[in-house]
Amino acid sequence: MKREEIIVLGAVGAFLCLGLLMVFNASSIKAFHLHGQSGYYLGRQIVFTVSGSLLMVLCWRFDYHWWSRLTVPLVLISLALLALVLVPGVGHQVKGAVRWIKTPFFNLQASEICKVSFVIYLCAYLAKKEEALQDFKRGLLPPLLILGVLVGLLMQEPDFGSSVVIGVMTVILVFIGGARVKHLVLLGLVGSIGIVIAIAGRGYRLERLSSFLNWDGKGISYQLKQSLIAYGAGGMSGVGAGNSSQKLFYLPEAYTDFIVAVWAEEFGFIGVSLLVFLMLMFFLTGLKISRSAPDRFGELLAFALTLLLVLQMTVNYWVTLGLLPTKGLTFPFLSYGGSSLCVSLAAVGVLLNVSRQTR
Repeated sequence: MKREEIIVLGAVGAFLCLGLLMVFNASSIKAFHLHGQSGYYLGRQIVFTVSGSLLMVLCWRFDYHWWSRLTVPLVLISLALLALVLVPGVGHQVKGAVRWIKTPFFNLQASEICKVSFVIYLCAYLAKKEEALQDFKRGLLPPLLILGVLVGLLMQEPDFGSSVVIGVMTVILVFIGGARVKHLVLLGLVGSIGIVIAIAGRGYRLERLSSFLNWDGKGISYQLKQSLIAYGAGGMSGVGAGNSSQKLFYLPEAYTDFIVAVWAEEFGFIGVSLLVFLMLMFFLTGLKISRSAPDRFGELLAFALTLLLVLQMTVNYWVTLGLLPTKGLTFPFLSYGGSSLCVSLAAVGVLLNVSRQTR
């Protein structure tokens, strides 16, 4: 096993262990209140962790070159799942958003599969069509059309956060792939207009933005207020494991979107610094794997998967600090959720396979 693989596994393993600890800490009261078992969510998270770890091992042993040949099925499956979510009786609604496909055993979040599938497709496309990217119609337009369909379906759920993440990833990857700057400026302009229309078209998004800019600690900004209280209470070393008061029905989504705030309260600045260190270690190692990849597809794939995971970590972290409006994105490996955890671990497995074949 190479040094890079050991570092990636170490960082991910640390995140998983901390995630299990924090899911139990942050959810035990609510789990007992709703299900009569304080370990209800912990038990499910353990099952997700084991399942995701098996997926990671399988992807680790699966030659990453084959993913470039499976891009069409991956995109079609993503489109089918996103469309299936919108079918009445199939899609599962939570707090006004229909983002899950309900099954007898778990709820599948289609957007998690969509993000990784589209990234794999885009990396394969850019590796094959690198010279054609200078021509907008022949090189850049095809993936943008697919992106438009995916984002259109995501916005119907609605899932604004995942749409923004996919859009940002696309701009970064096509820039690295060699697209013209004027095309990227045009793409950024169109994306910005789309974001403005999306925010203005839904009253609650406009309310979130207004609350983010001028928050009063009530309504939508109540969640942010409780998150900042958690950070403030944590101080330098925290109040101690299990001693968070914000998780006691004060902080909504304490074990999903705002689990980092509970971590900050219990372990303080030192604990948050540990999370940032693990993020940086994972990111820098992923970049090293990318630079050493044996071909262009491997280089783009390793970079994209690393950036996708770290970008979601960063967005989630910044949301809990009030640096970004609430997006509804979880912290990979740390937050409760089966779809996010399993897909993220599968992405790590692909990254490890690229490392296995590096120069």
